[in-house]
Amino acid sequence: MNSKRKLLNASNVIVGLWLLAMFTIFPLVYNYYYYDILQTKFYTVVILTVLMILALIVISGFGGGFKNFFDKLHSKGFSAWFKEEFDIWDICITVFMVMTVLSTLFAGQFIRQAVTGENGRYSGLFLISLYVAIYFILSRLFSFSKVYFTVFLAISIPICLFGYTDYFNMDILHFKENIDAAQWPIFTSTIGNINTYTAVLAFYIAISGTLFITSPLDNGKNNGESVGKLIFYYLIMLMNFIALAMGTSDNGYLTLAAFFGIMPFVAFRSMEGVRRFVLTIFTYLLGIRIIKLINTVYSDKVLGISGLYDFISDFKYLDLVIVLLLIAVIAMYFAAYKNKKNAKDNEALLKTFRYIWLGILVVVFLGLIFLGVKINSNVAEAGAKYGSLANYFIFNDSWGTFRGYIWRAAIEEYMKFPLLHKIVGSGPDTFGIYISLLRNEEMQTVTGQIFDATHNEYIQFLFTLGPIATVAYILGLIMPSVKALRTKVTDLRDSCELPYLYASAIAVICYATQAVVNLNLPVVTPLLWIFFGLTAALLRDKGEIING
Repeated sequence: MNSKRKLLNASNVIVGLWLLAMFTIFPLVYNYYYYDILQTKFYTVVILTVLMILALIVISGFGGGFKNFFDKLHSKGFSAWFKEEFDIWDICITVFMVMTVLSTLFAGQFIRQAVTGENGRYSGLFLISLYVAIYFILSRLFSFSKVYFTVFLAISIPICLFGYTDYFNMDILHFKENIDAAQWPIFTSTIGNINTYTAVLAFYIAISGTLFITSPLDNGKNNGESVGKLIFYYLIMLMNFIALAMGTSDNGYLTLAAFFGIMPFVAFRSMEGVRRFVLTIFTYLLGIRIIKLINTVYSDKVLGISGLYDFISDFKYLDLVIVLLLIAVIAMYFAAYKNKKNAKDNEALLKTFRYIWLGILVVVFLGLIFLGVKINSNVAEAGAKYGSLANYFIFNDSWGTFRGYIWRAAIEEYMKFPLLHKIVGSGPDTFGIYISLLRNEEMQTVTGQIFDATHNEYIQFLFTLGPIATVAYILGLIMPSVKALRTKVTDLRDSCELPYLYASAIAVICYATQAVVNLNLPVVTPLLWIFFGLTAALLRDKGEIING
């Protein structure tokens, strides 16, 4: 084995160990319960990532990695090397990083805060730089193994179980002993705020659900999954569906919309995918029915679900829908068993299914627009007719626990920026400083609270980093995800990677969707950059294949 191969293998090992640490230590770690959960997660990411980077630098130094890099750059020329090594999304992330640096340099008197993020949520230049480093390291040095995904999903078990006990107001680890009882419902598990908890669950649902739906059965050539592994994915998915509802955060709806809305475009490439998607819908509704039963039997002990979850669970035909879905699943699998000898997917039919699903999404989207217009045309009447459901369509300052106000305030203040700061923003994670200086009195009068973030990742980036960085960030996330979902088995060097590529891409999309109403936090955002990096790595398809 030559020195170059040894260096690559050593780098793969370091990256693999870091990934395992992030999948196990990071989600579970805490120090002083919820009181410093943000700082604890932040320092965990920083320490683990800096150690990985230092280890890679050391072995590259001793193993001749830097010399190999400069020799390659010299022999090919910068232009040829850049075209070979950088995809369009790599360029987007590079632009995002450059604009973040410029935003920091022009942050004026708040340059220190822009670097550290100390007056916000620690998402300053330093942490963003680590995120970008994570992306480029994983996309170049990740060596595929199924083990990483299995470990990641296994860790969701204690997270969900802890969330369940919180739903029953048990506080078994005494996390809430010194928290006001009125605030108990807004903190859960080892994650913290329920909005952040549901954002973390989005990753577990995306990975477990996608792997369950798209992984083929093992054909004896190690190109699929065993029955036991598929059952594992199914149970993890069910656990996380239930945990998402028990998290009692409206943000979870966006995760579900993204997951169920996009999944058929990959699931409906095989009849087995169609069957498992229908089974997944049945499973989700079954989870809601289980929670409804729990709420009925233990009404005096549980937090209770609300919002759309409550609307779905109270649907008078829910039991009938569940039974019909179960009958459909049984019928489809019975038909597949009877035709096993002549089993061959009808590609034209599957393509029709995908077009039908696209049509359903368009109709639903137009229906929501129509409902929104109708509700806003007569708010008083809509409130009486649609109840709490109408609140989701009436956009005003109080919408989304005053997200409506802070979004409006952020955009209005951004529009007042001088031209330079319209381009580069106010500086990373400095929104809280500016909104407090500019609108503190009005903010407290209207909302009764102080916002240090916009609760919308894209508006936050627009305000703090400017439009170029924001657009580059969005395109950087979306383009590889779209390419991943259009990838076929024949496009990859090893077919066993395909479900994991789909899973990583859908995890990124689920995060990107719920980020419309959520924060960029070191409690959850590192997972985004990890699966973003894994998506890019699997698209590059240059790592070693280690089945397991």
